[in-house]
Amino acid sequence: MQKAFHMIKTWDIIITIVLVLISFIPVTVFSYQQSKVEAQSDSIEYVAVISSKNQELERITLTGHKGTETFNFPEIECNPNVVEVKDEKIRIQSSTCPEQICIKTGYISEPGPAVVCLPHMVIITIEAVGSHPDDPIIST
Repeated sequence: MQKAFHMIKTWDIIITIVLVLISFIPVTVFSYQQSKVEAQSDSIEYVAVISSKNQELERITLTGHKGTETFNFPEIECNPNVVEVKDEKIRIQSSTCPEQICIKTGYISEPGPAVVCLPHMVIITIEAVGSHPDDPIIST
């Protein structure tokens, strides 16, 4: 047993400690970046954009929205075409399109997915408005 301890040199201990410390660098860097993203996402506001035939009909702020609100748009050929905003998410609640794909899409609440009704040319997208809206938002 004593021979095993005699085989360990001072530099072996120093190198081991340095390698253990280096192994914590990725965790530190990731935590720092994540805290920057979280601070940045607090200043970003999500806005739903409802458009038909390349014409913007309405912009609805989703961030901080409470309750349920419905909107009818007489400009859209589909009647009734009801858009529902519930809390911080939006969807097409009813439409007369034959396949009902826009209704089956359900709620969207962040940039990326869109609700599209092709027969009536209605598109609902969400934009990020605020500081650095073009930067990707990383969430875990």
